[in-house]
Amino acid sequence: MKILSFILTTLCLTTTSFTFAQRSIDYTTSVKVNGVELINAIPSTQVEKLIGQPSKKINKQFSECTGNYEYSTSTSTGKNLKFEIYREDNPQVKSENFYKTKNNFQQLGTTKGMVWLSWANAQTMTDTILINSKVINKQYTPNQFKKDFPNSAKTGTNSVSVLMLDTSEVKQFLKNPADFEVGYTASVHFAFKNGKLNTLAINQAIAC
Repeated sequence: MKILSFILTTLCLTTTSFTFAQRSIDYTTSVKVNGVELINAIPSTQVEKLIGQPSKKINKQFSECTGNYEYSTSTSTGKNLKFEIYREDNPQVKSENFYKTKNNFQQLGTTKGMVWLSWANAQTMTDTILINSKVINKQYTPNQFKKDFPNSAKTGTNSVSVLMLDTSEVKQFLKNPADFEVGYTASVHFAFKNGKLNTLAINQAIAC
């Protein structure tokens, strides 16, 4: 009986694991906005391509939580951008005093940062957005999302996400998808309303 019980338990766990893997969220290794790839850190010289206009008001702050400097701005159309600077991406910066004198993206020069980008009203989007070569625009619908990202579509109807993975993370994700959660892993979040794309957000991983 113990052997039979062990076999049944193992079969159950194997089936559950297989089912979970089958239902895991979709991922992308490429997220391009206006030709700029956002999976990895980008130099600040490319930020203007994402804003679509010269950045006027820039907010700078130091995050006690992450230990990173963050530069953020927004547009009149409801687009919000945050440029988060990690020390490991900028070994050329030897002192934090460097950031104290830098108040905009132009002054940061080639300093690299991870980009958080969101559109509060997707129906005003004019950017060229490609996720795994799939075009995302204001006409993008829930039905198209289901075709493009079938696993993620199973997690919800009006609020869904696709993970953003560096190519080096894909093998680990396929092996252990449970280790990659939205909120702790970079992702693209889609929100639909009345059959239309309502908001869109490119979110980097939370470090703390």
